[in-house]
Amino acid sequence: MTLDLGSVLELLREHGHRITPQRTDVVKYILNTGSHPSAEDIHKMIKKRYPMVSLATVYKTLDLLKSLYIIQELGFADKSRRYETNDKSHINMVCINCGRISDVEEVQGLSELETQARDKSSYYVLSRRFELHGYCPNCKSKVKSTK
Repeated sequence: MTLDLGSVLELLREHGHRITPQRTDVVKYILNTGSHPSAEDIHKMIKKRYPMVSLATVYKTLDLLKSLYIIQELGFADKSRRYETNDKSHINMVCINCGRISDVEEVQGLSELETQARDKSSYYVLSRRFELHGYCPNCKSKVKSTK
């Protein structure tokens, strides 16, 4: 499925969900951001346009999008949750200092690894997540300069 606003809203309608302006803005934001926002990040942006929108509304919309496999939730050891729509095979590069997450796509052999794991396990795979943790270029230079 192509992830665009119209197709996502249509999918929500097909599953019997109301399309409110606030829900539409959450969907728009998550589809158009190039980052991996938290619910709080999304709430902060949506609140500019809809001051009365609650964080619970944002979480409910994210949970709904997650249940329909439109977005993926990325949970971390510190209990934080971030969200992404990138459904292409990629690796999330996670900075352990600032929390930045960058996608690296078209990694040679990643698709083959997915296929081998799926075939060996006989799983029906609905989503995937590959991560590497370290320091982003900005934090790496700061860490090196303190040593």
